[in-house]
Amino acid sequence: MVSIKRLEMVGFKTFARKTTISFDKGLNVIVGPNGSGKTNIVDAINFVFGELSVRALRATNFSSLIFHGNSEIPKSKYASVTIHLDNSSRRIPIDSDVVTITRYLGSDGTSIYRVNGKRYSRNDLLNLLGHASLVGGMNIISQGTTMKIADFSPEDRRKNVESIIGIAEYDRKKEEAQVQLREAELNLKLALGKFEEVKKRLIELEKERNDLLRFNYLKKELRKIKAIETSLKIGELKQRIKEVEEELKAKEEKLQEYRAKRESLEAQRSAKEREWQEFTVKVTDKGGDRLLLLQKEIGDLNSEIVGLKTTISTATTNIKSYENMRSKKIENLKSLRRQITENRKELKRIEKSKEEIEKILSEKKKRRNEILEKINEIKGSLEENSAKLSSIEEEIKNLERELGRLEVKIRAEKESCLILEDQLNTLQNRRQAFKNLYESFSERLKQVNSLKEKEQKAFETAIQAINRIKSQIERVENEIKNAEKTAKKARISVTEFASRRDLADAVLSEEKALEHLENLSSLKVLRGIHGRLKQKIRISHGYRKAVEAAAEGWLQALIVEDMNVVKACAETLKRAKIGRVKLLPLSNLKNVKSIKNPGLPGILGPATSFVTCSAKYQPAVNFVLGDTLVAADEKSALMASERGFRVVTVEGEVFQPGLRLEVGFYREPIDLSEILPSETTIKSISETVNSFERLLENRKSDLKRLGNELLRLESEKVAHEDNLRFFERDILDLNQNLERIHKNIVEIDRKIRSLTHKIEKSRGWIAGAEARKTEILQKLHGLRVEAANLRKKLKPETITGLEAENTKLEAEIGGLQRQLDELKTKISMYNSNLENILLPSLDTVRREILGIGENLRKQKIELKNATEKLEKARERLRLLEREKEELSAQMMAKREEHKKFVDFIEEINRQIKKLDGEIEPINNAVNSLKQELLKNQLELEHKLKELKALGYEEELSDVDREEYEALKPMVNSLQKEYESLAERVNMNALVLYEPQKKNYKELSVRINQIEAEKREILKFIETVENEKKEAFFEALEKLKAKFSETFNAITGGRGWLQLQNPDEPFSGGLDIIVEFPGKPLMPVTAASGGEKSVVAVCYIFALQSLAKSSPFYIFDEIDAHLDPVNTQRLAELLARESKNSQIIVISFKEAMAEKADRLFGIYAKNGVSHVYSLPAVRVKT
Repeated sequence: MVSIKRLEMVGFKTFARKTTISFDKGLNVIVGPNGSGKTNIVDAINFVFGELSVRALRATNFSSLIFHGNSEIPKSKYASVTIHLDNSSRRIPIDSDVVTITRYLGSDGTSIYRVNGKRYSRNDLLNLLGHASLVGGMNIISQGTTMKIADFSPEDRRKNVESIIGIAEYDRKKEEAQVQLREAELNLKLALGKFEEVKKRLIELEKERNDLLRFNYLKKELRKIKAIETSLKIGELKQRIKEVEEELKAKEEKLQEYRAKRESLEAQRSAKEREWQEFTVKVTDKGGDRLLLLQKEIGDLNSEIVGLKTTISTATTNIKSYENMRSKKIENLKSLRRQITENRKELKRIEKSKEEIEKILSEKKKRRNEILEKINEIKGSLEENSAKLSSIEEEIKNLERELGRLEVKIRAEKESCLILEDQLNTLQNRRQAFKNLYESFSERLKQVNSLKEKEQKAFETAIQAINRIKSQIERVENEIKNAEKTAKKARISVTEFASRRDLADAVLSEEKALEHLENLSSLKVLRGIHGRLKQKIRISHGYRKAVEAAAEGWLQALIVEDMNVVKACAETLKRAKIGRVKLLPLSNLKNVKSIKNPGLPGILGPATSFVTCSAKYQPAVNFVLGDTLVAADEKSALMASERGFRVVTVEGEVFQPGLRLEVGFYREPIDLSEILPSETTIKSISETVNSFERLLENRKSDLKRLGNELLRLESEKVAHEDNLRFFERDILDLNQNLERIHKNIVEIDRKIRSLTHKIEKSRGWIAGAEARKTEILQKLHGLRVEAANLRKKLKPETITGLEAENTKLEAEIGGLQRQLDELKTKISMYNSNLENILLPSLDTVRREILGIGENLRKQKIELKNATEKLEKARERLRLLEREKEELSAQMMAKREEHKKFVDFIEEINRQIKKLDGEIEPINNAVNSLKQELLKNQLELEHKLKELKALGYEEELSDVDREEYEALKPMVNSLQKEYESLAERVNMNALVLYEPQKKNYKELSVRINQIEAEKREILKFIETVENEKKEAFFEALEKLKAKFSETFNAITGGRGWLQLQNPDEPFSGGLDIIVEFPGKPLMPVTAASGGEKSVVAVCYIFALQSLAKSSPFYIFDEIDAHLDPVNTQRLAELLARESKNSQIIVISFKEAMAEKADRLFGIYAKNGVSHVYSLPAVRVKT
């Protein structure tokens, strides 16, 4: 059994210096306060066993696993963990009693694994540890795992059980079977689709084959009928040729007879002309000689004209005949070319069919020879095949074992590669993020620098403006200071006199009376008083002077409800003898309306339009101001007043004041004219002072404006200074950030290069392993095929099947050979027809057409020449006859003797002309007969060739016209059917039909095979599903028993597991039901936190019973949530279990420490963990 002998840590997390922990084989307990580094020991063991998840190691990244340093110890440059394992049992496949595993982690995050000093890859290390069940199990329980397990959902519990017992293997088999099932269904679907297609094609080919058979039959029958027709036509042509030859012979004999007579007459005429010439020489003079010559020449011309006419007639007849002959020859040529094209096309089709059949035949013969060789081979080597099969099966087993090991390594390496790729992707994403951030910060830095420059310029501009404003303020302050002294003196004098008059006229009388009435109203002594008019209104800006002047003191008037209140006020004032006031009774003023704007120049509107108030007090406003208009200036006011309006200017000058009602106690005014300045004087001085004060106020306003402007500029200056400081800080921060980001990018690039190298190396190994895997699979496939073939050879029925197949092939070869012979015969026939008939006929017709064309050309030339000569002869004849008549008339008297010669010669000419008239029709008839004879001979030749093309060397002799006439009605219908079939007939139908028929039968067999395979796969899936259930239920029973046993041992209560859906276990979850002592039954979800922890611990022990037996177990604070009683029981349980397996427990419970065979204490000082151990004896005492 493998166990941990010693653990050494250097620079790993809080173990700054080299720390060594030696474990015993029993129960080892590590105790210490929180934060002392207890769990770091578990992290170290996980780390050295190849853990790649920094989250599982409770770190942010691998660099954080290295001791970060403190005030006493500098930061470590690396972290190293070494574990010494007892391998005396040799479960780890290394021939050594102790196996030392070291993992070194550099500052760049790269890890190096060594086993007994030899460098290993992580995958090789995991494969090595897997042999001893040190990885992938439930032997290391991390901190917090118990509560996570307690909070598992029922479905998660079931899946957890499935994962441990390897249900995935059944699912894999089922998935593979389902893949095969899908393939089988797909193959079946494809086969059925192809079957329907082949069936459809077979039906079509059968129809096409029948059409081709019918087409060949019709072709044969039509050829026979055509041969009969041609034979009859040949007989008729021969008979007609014979008749024409006889008639031509008779005509030529008669023509010869007429020509002999004509020659005799011409001889007589010649003799007479010689005689006449001799007479002329003796008797006549020169004129007679001329007449004789004319006579002779005229006779010659008449003979020539007759001959030319005959030539022209013959040439014309011959041209027509030759043109007809050429037309027929051209048609014959076209027909021959068509026949040659069709012949070649048919020949090509037949040769293609021949090639296809030869190919099929070659394949069949090849297959037959292979079968014969197999039969002979099987018969001769049964014993040899049996031994060879055993050897191949052994080799297959070895290759399958190698393939299994290779697949495990490939899977592990791929997982490692995926992890590296994830890390690489993370680094690349981080690099891109840093790059984007760098670009963003760079852009931000440019913007901030630009803003800083703008802000600096604005700051300088603000300082200049502040200095300028300060100078202006200083100058204005001096001016105001001097002006205020003067204004103060003037205002004191004016105020002194005005105050005296106001005190006398108003304050001591009216104001006192108003306050008295208002006090009585507030005390509810007087009711119906609403308050002063000026308190109830709001005057538009700029019109206060106008409104106050127009009111003439009535703004101080009290608004009262009605005349009763007026009377009460009057009585009160009279009794009090205070003074007089102005009163406005609302009830009596309801009908008072305001004057309307008359639209005069300079009139701004009625005074009421510049006052706003509640609608309740509008009648009082109308009463006080309703008869007054407001003018823009004095001129406009004067013009309006002249028209009967009361007007007040904006500056408060009143024109035509109206009448007002005053009530109350009357006090005589004090005459202060002697002691006070007049009102006019005070007003004049007041206006001057007011004007000066307005100028002073304006100057103060300018000073205030300048002060505000200065404050604004100072604020801007401060804002600019703040902004500049902010921008400077921002620029500093940005530069620092850019520097940090650049460093990060450089570091990430280095890590990316390192990871890329590792990934490429890993991929290279995977590629090599995959190549080896492919090689093994190919070799396995070849060996399996070879083994299957050998098994077939070893079966007696194999020979029988091969012999049956051979017999079938022999029959098929015979049929194909017959088809091939038929095609060869057809090819020979078509070639013979092409070479011996069609092509020679084509050449003959071409030569004949050329000969006819040449003869036609000559005849046309001859016709042209004869026509020209005839015209000339006729013209010459007319001239000669005219000359003859003239000479005859002159010599008539003198030479009567000549008349006899002339009459004789003319008589002969008349007879010759008569003969010519009889010869010409006979000559035309002869030419026509010759033409007809030539035509019939050519047609006969064509018909003989046509008959030969139909397959007959000579005309049929056993047919007659009656037989042909009987067949004639059938020809049209047969021809139509033939032509209809010719358009759609497939000339290869006979060749294609048989292979398609065979394919149809083979597909039927294949479909049956696929359906049988599908049934087998479904049966296999059902078997796998049953085995999966059996394995699950078997494991579940074991899990239940272990859980119940452990739960009872720890708590003394009862606990069990039950499926939510026993009928369909994989569609539901796994519930945990517990009964703690003294408590009712409950599901684990209803238990308290401590109870859940107890259940989780029991469940963990139960799950470990399902996994492969592990040589040691490590538990990190699994008793954290247990009460003392349960902790004591758990400690006892662990003490018992430690007899069989090494157990390491991290705890802070005293009960757990008491049961330890070896106890270790751990504490932390200044961030560094220290470990010390106590012997078991000290612990027990």
